[in-house]
Amino acid sequence: MKPVVAIDGPAGSGKGTLARMIASHFNFVYLDTGLLYRTVAFLSIPLIKIRTMGIKELLDTASTLTNEQLRSAGNSARTSDIAKMPEIRDVMTHLQQNFIDLYKKQGTVLDGRDIGTVVVPDACCKLFITADLKERARRRFIDLKDKNTTFDEIFNNIKLRDIQDKSRKIAPLTCDETYIMIDTTDMSVQESFKICREEVKKAFMNSEFRSFV
Repeated sequence: MKPVVAIDGPAGSGKGTLARMIASHFNFVYLDTGLLYRTVAFLSIPLIKIRTMGIKELLDTASTLTNEQLRSAGNSARTSDIAKMPEIRDVMTHLQQNFIDLYKKQGTVLDGRDIGTVVVPDACCKLFITADLKERARRRFIDLKDKNTTFDEIFNNIKLRDIQDKSRKIAPLTCDETYIMIDTTDMSVQESFKICREEVKKAFMNSEFRSFV
């Protein structure tokens, strides 16, 4: 078992916001794994280059890009395409595992699509954050604030992303009995956070990492 909070879930479920709040509350180190894929997609970084990059270098590169660049509809589509590539996922998995090892004395929070199934299946706590498709699209629409993007476009993009994430052969988005599922559709961020916080505390208190919380 590793001192990691693994948070998986579909696009727009609120997992990123909750992951950051959990990390801040428990003083864990947070990694948005989707940021890594989005950075590679936006800059078209070749596989041979990714293999020579450390996790800190890739994060430094990501920090030079804006949220609008990384989360645009076009880059989201490109990200989904490269996420299907076994070679890319293999390198990304190793980078994420390196991040976990780098901060193992502090504890980490990672959110993505395959954190608890592939990246760190022995995470101390696994949360699966979900929400109704329409609600997820509404949240993403508010976040983007892009006048050139309509709600229907975002809705259809997320719907397509869901299908792709769940049906891909390599590391599909899944939720099994090792996860605690939390549906945030009808909950405020604070309500969702309270539930997540208690689940994380419970998991760590019942493990060898009780001192972390």
